[in-house]
Amino acid sequence: MKRKHALIALLFVFFTLILFLGGFVCFGFLGEEGTEVEVVVRKGEAATHVVQMLADSGVVSDPDALEFVLKLTKIDRKIKSGVYRFRKNSPVLRVAWRLYKGPNVKGVLVTIPEGKRLQAIAGIVARRLGNDSIRFLRLAEDSVFIRRIAEKYGFPPPKSLEGYLFPDSYKFSYFEDEAVIIDRMVGRLIEVLRQNGLLVEMSRRKMSLHELLTLASIVECEAAVDSERPVIAAVFLNRLKRGMPLESCATVEYALPHHKNRLTYRDLQINSPYNTYIHTGLPPGPICSPGLNSIKAVLEPARVPYLYFVSKGDGTHLFARTYKQHLANKRKAYFLQKRKR
Repeated sequence: MKRKHALIALLFVFFTLILFLGGFVCFGFLGEEGTEVEVVVRKGEAATHVVQMLADSGVVSDPDALEFVLKLTKIDRKIKSGVYRFRKNSPVLRVAWRLYKGPNVKGVLVTIPEGKRLQAIAGIVARRLGNDSIRFLRLAEDSVFIRRIAEKYGFPPPKSLEGYLFPDSYKFSYFEDEAVIIDRMVGRLIEVLRQNGLLVEMSRRKMSLHELLTLASIVECEAAVDSERPVIAAVFLNRLKRGMPLESCATVEYALPHHKNRLTYRDLQINSPYNTYIHTGLPPGPICSPGLNSIKAVLEPARVPYLYFVSKGDGTHLFARTYKQHLANKRKAYFLQKRKR
């Protein structure tokens, strides 16, 4: 092993001498280096493809020279998968040495925004880390895996982990195992709830974690302005107390096979347990991953008598206590939206 390292080092010294003593570009570009770029090398990727990627990214100007060096030093057989950071227009020998040493980006930042569904989260993770989104989704709905996660963090196992993956910024290794990623995100949810005293408040209000996340996810989808989240949460809690259907368009949209910007009357009649226009109480589970502000809003709702709200078209809403007031607000909202078109 020591002999191999010595041989490779010797070859690098040899090529460096050629470049510097000869004063010409024999095995790559020796001009001014440019901005940093990240290049992802997947497991089992052929050296020729890696070289082409580096050329396409502007890391090397002479891919043939890099391929020659990699073959001569046998590095082409030992390129490790992962994320590499290079500068554009790097000398060929420097690039070859980095490929020999392995990835130099140890963690990849993955940001999950509030209000994303499981499918969207799986896609974000796959794009950033290069792993399998299908396996991610299967694990998030696998009863055995969910039971193990639920036991670890101390809550009754739901049918799906929709809503349980906390939206935040995480650092993972490239190709991180999907089970590890899901575990971290669920663990982060429990950690945030505990740090903010919300598990205690949830218990005081005799609300289960599943109920909390379900209602918080609806608030997340319905509210665009943080200041309105406690008010919207209060509307839904007031309706639940009175046995009224929640009538949330967001839950209907979740039940539809495809996203729609505008729901029709026919959509509101869809036969689904998630249709809160025709079913009272909460839907079977969360419809997205709610953020901290939406979760807090459910546990700390505004003290208001409202039972209705309608969008003004700018992210804010008009609230009403009676249906008569609500109809007046709908007319007002209609003219407000018409004026903005």
